[in-house]
Parts: sequence; C-alpha cells; structure tokens
Amino acid sequence: MSHELVFSNFVLRPLERQLLSEGRPLALGARAFDVLSALVARAGDLVSKSELFELVWPGVIVEENNLQVHISTLRKLIGAELIATIPGRGYRFTAPVADPGGRRQAAAAVLVTPMSARSVAVLPFANLSNDPDQEYFSDGLAEDIISKLIRSPWLYVIARNSSFRYRKPDPSISDVCADLGTRYLVTGSVRRSGNMVRITAELVDGQNRETLWSQRFDRPLDDLFQVQNEISTSIVSAIEPVYLKREEYLTSQLATPDMKFWELLMRARWHFWRSTREHVETARTHVKQALELKPDDPPALSLLAFTHMSRVWAGWSTNAHEDIMEANRLALRAVRQNDTDPFAHFTLGTALSFTGNIPQAIAELEYALTLYPQFAAAAGELGRLLAFAGRTQEAAEYVLQAADASPHDPHLSLWIRTRGIACFIDGNYIDAVRYASQATAQRSDWFFNYYLLAACQEAAGQHEEALKAVQQAQTFGPYPLQALRMGHPFMDDKVLERFTAFLRQAGWAG
Repeated sequence: MSHELVFSNFVLRPLERQLLSEGRPLALGARAFDVLSALVARAGDLVSKSELFELVWPGVIVEENNLQVHISTLRKLIGAELIATIPGRGYRFTAPVADPGGRRQAAAAVLVTPMSARSVAVLPFANLSNDPDQEYFSDGLAEDIISKLIRSPWLYVIARNSSFRYRKPDPSISDVCADLGTRYLVTGSVRRSGNMVRITAELVDGQNRETLWSQRFDRPLDDLFQVQNEISTSIVSAIEPVYLKREEYLTSQLATPDMKFWELLMRARWHFWRSTREHVETARTHVKQALELKPDDPPALSLLAFTHMSRVWAGWSTNAHEDIMEANRLALRAVRQNDTDPFAHFTLGTALSFTGNIPQAIAELEYALTLYPQFAAAAGELGRLLAFAGRTQEAAEYVLQAADASPHDPHLSLWIRTRGIACFIDGNYIDAVRYASQATAQRSDWFFNYYLLAACQEAAGQHEEALKAVQQAQTFGPYPLQALRMGHPFMDDKVLERFTAFLRQAGWAG
C-alpha cells in the first residue's frame, strides 16, 4: 500500500514521488519534490536550511538561492500560506497533515530516491536566429518536448518552471545537473533562415559529460505548428529508448545486494532484451524482487507479464495455457492499478493476442497510442497484429511510423519482421525475403526470424537458402507447432497453413 500524507487539497506519495491534486498528478521537479517531502514529513516543526541542504543536496555544495527558488515554486503550486519562513533559520510547514498509516517518519526516510538522480530535464532551446522574436518558437519546441515526455511511463521529467531558469548565459551541464538533481539533459538549438529552420537536439549524460544521442533536423517552414509537432515527436520517440538502454547498462554494472527498485527493474529489462532462456529467467527473478518493494507498480507488472509471454513465444513453456493466463492476469492488474499507463495497455494488448482475441488486442494498442502518441513500441505491435489480421497496408503504415520515430528501439527487428509477414500474406515473396533478411541481420539471436526467412525463401523458390535458414533456427532448440501458432496469430487459417507448409518443405518438423 502507498504511503500517503494528506494536506489541504493535496496527497503526497513519497514512495511513488507523486503529488496529487484532486486525484491528478502535478508536474514537480525532483529537488522541489524532495524539499516538499522534507517539510511535510515534519509538519509543524522548524526545518533548518542546513537540514534541507543535507536531505535534498547530500554531499553537494549549493547556493542558498537554489533552496529559495524551490520554496518559491512550491508556494506557487500549493499556496504561499502553507510554507512559513522563519527568518535566518529555515521553514515550517503550517498545514495540518493527515497521516493515515502513521508512517510520516517512514516517508521522511525515502525523500531522496534513486529517481531524483535519474530524471530528465529539458532546457530551453537556444535561439540562434538573428531575430529575437523567434524565441517563442524555440521555447515552444522545448515545451512541446516536455509535455510529450511526461506521458512516458518510464521517464521522470523536471517541470518546465525549474528547467527554463537556465537560459542565459549558457550554463554548464554539470552545474545544471547538480542544481536540478538530475542526470540527463535534453539540449538543443534553433536557427531560422528565410523559409528554412535547422534544429539540433541531443541527450546528454551530465554525470559523465557524454552525449548519448544527437540529431539535426532541416525543415521548410510552410507550417510552423506542423514542423514543431513533427520534430518534437521525433525527439521524444528517440530519447526514451536511448535513456532506457543507458539505464539498463548502468544498473547491469551494479553489485546485486545494493539494488533498489529502479535498479532491479532496469536490470530486469537488460536481461530481458538479451532474449536467451537464461536471461529471461534472470529477468523474472529481478522483476519479482522489484515487485516485493512496490507490489502494484504497473511497469514492473507489465514486464513480468512479458517474461511469461516470452516463454510461450520461444517454446520454453512447460504449460503454455498457464503462462498465457498469468500474462493476461498481470497485464490486467497493471491496467487496474493505473488505467492511464500506456505501457500497461500495450502489455494487455500483446497478452490478449495469445488468446486469439485479436480485435480486443488491437483496441488496447490503439488506446495505448491515444494515451501516448509517441509510443513507438505500441505502434509497432499494433502493426504486427494488423498484419496477422490481414490488414497489411495499415500494418505497414504503423511499423513505418514506429521505425521512423524510434530507430534505436530494441523492437526494431520485430517491426522489420512485420513488413516481411505482411508481404508474405499478400503473396509478395521477393519483398518478404528482403524484409525477413533485414530482420535477421538486425537480431541474429532471435530464432523466429530464421523461421520467417525460411518460409519466405521457400515460397520464393529459394529452396537451398530456406534449408540453411531452418538449420540455423534449429540450433536454438525445438519450435513446436503450438509455439509457432502463438507467435504467428494469423486470423486466416489458410494463411497459417500456407506458412507452415513452406516451412515443412524447408525441413521444419513442426
């Protein structure tokens, strides 16, 4: 159960790092959240400035002005009368605080969580044009990026009113990260010349001063709003997978006994994407440990559901029906915990595809995209299911949308594979071979890519190549018909029969 501290019209959840107003989460920077948590946890008592510095900026030397800025932000958000200044000494939280679980001190112990060092701040984009009036466009672009990043279930984003203070002169990355308590920064610039605009953006690991991703966009300014929306969408879609890949790598290097919830979840993801049986089972172990710390966390529940699905996809499951039911149960639980979590709906849609309920699975994925339009994995999975439903043109559009938006996504091979499946269904076997070959080159460790390649090659009359593809696939272990059906939910049985017939001709025992 969540720890909740209730005051005025607000609910503070220190463990989840959420401040709610009338049930809706408010955007609040990491440091400001920590200051508020410290004050609420000791409501009615004087909290000295030195105590706040020790709690919120442990081991970091910062100017007093930093604390004053966050106090000012909090007063604007919750009401100036709730935080009293004790001149020369510190601050006192004046509102009565309801503490239903009697756990205010426990809440105080979790003020500074690993997420405060893992959040993302978007700085105002530099306006390099000669016209200072164009600053509205560069600011609008950064604001658009923030509003879209906030929809991600994986990212913790610093509020605009905190990050937009760093405009001029250009601040050092290390200073901004220390001040905001974040590790990652999104920075960029906008240069307009005539009817063209050049936008650069990058994601920086401020702790290591390392650029993790950068890209340049050159666009005509026929429609300013459309350009802003297109580029902000591209930036957001690229940032999330790069951020997650970095976090997965960093936590894979940690000593296991010291891991907290986020580290366990990221390490589980790191193992999950290695895709072997041993790695998937290790991912299950870590995500279960994470759920012991936060039993109702939707992303963790969703990831555990995917480990059950992986067992079935790969043919490892000793009881496929049981794994499918557990995946659906976990996905439903994730959705019930947070009906606005797009990753939970994405997971439920994928799990439903195992039950044969493709129309409902498609509806769940469409809803995930409604919640988070930049969710490339949901677009890719929607394309996959549309392909198996025979809606091949729509399928191609969605997977192209996913691949264009997120070229670094770990799902990329699956999206290319969907193009191959769609071409196979349409009888376009030459293009099917081309896409299946690209998918296999992208992830040569995914055995099912070889089976698709073999079926397409056999259909295209490339028998010798198909034999080699099946032989390569079989080095990963057996692939029974039941597992193949689960991973290839063709709605038209005749297409499934055609697919398996070509595989048998290529040497698959089935």
